[in-house]
Amino acid sequence: MAGKGGGAWKVAYADFVTAMMAFFMVMWITAQGKEVKQAIAYYFNYPTKSKAKNLNLVPPSGDNEAGKGKRQEPGPLPPGRELGTPGLNPSAKAGNKGDGVRRPTVSALHDGDRRMDGIVITFPEGSAELSDEAKEKLKQILPLILGKQNKIELRGHATRRPLPQGATHRDAWELCYARSQAVMQFLQAQGIAPERIRLSQAGFFEPYTIRPDPAKQALNNRVEVYVLTETADELMGTREERAERLKSL
Repeated sequence: MAGKGGGAWKVAYADFVTAMMAFFMVMWITAQGKEVKQAIAYYFNYPTKSKAKNLNLVPPSGDNEAGKGKRQEPGPLPPGRELGTPGLNPSAKAGNKGDGVRRPTVSALHDGDRRMDGIVITFPEGSAELSDEAKEKLKQILPLILGKQNKIELRGHATRRPLPQGATHRDAWELCYARSQAVMQFLQAQGIAPERIRLSQAGFFEPYTIRPDPAKQALNNRVEVYVLTETADELMGTREERAERLKSL
């Protein structure tokens, strides 16, 4: 039982704490940069699209001719293009029910903070040529990355098997690099700006499996395509130079 006067003070105190939290949130938002403010504004304008995370929160990069030289306010994704929860399976169970849309997503094959959107492209043993199936798989993710500024990392992998005699690549590192280049050239041909792409190689040191199962061994010959939370603008010049560039836009 509350003492004399009842418990009305608790309601008043809760209202005061809520008002203070709102005040500090407003102060924090006003101190942020332009892109953060745009992301917050996007969330309140399109709250149901929030699970798309960073891919649709940054302004267009100008991959297509119509967007070159312009920074536009981010808009909603087309119907059925919201990103699902990242996972290895492109047709992730979460967020894909009933819409019939395959949402290509991928998380790191091993432990570590590399959970992000993307896909895995596999290659034949010893080859760096993209198959028709691989090209179709890359095209699935294009609607989600065209017109954005997010950096895209292409991480090449290979098996420990010796390269066949007469191979055009000297070792696993060259093979991984050639595979990443093949994916990069395909994405650029589809309209992805070259400054958004980053290549990295793992050689045979990050195998998907060490068991002899042929079906799983195929995933050791792969390129992982990661859509990062970093943007191309964030990595060009010093902080002061970036601030000057944003003011001029």
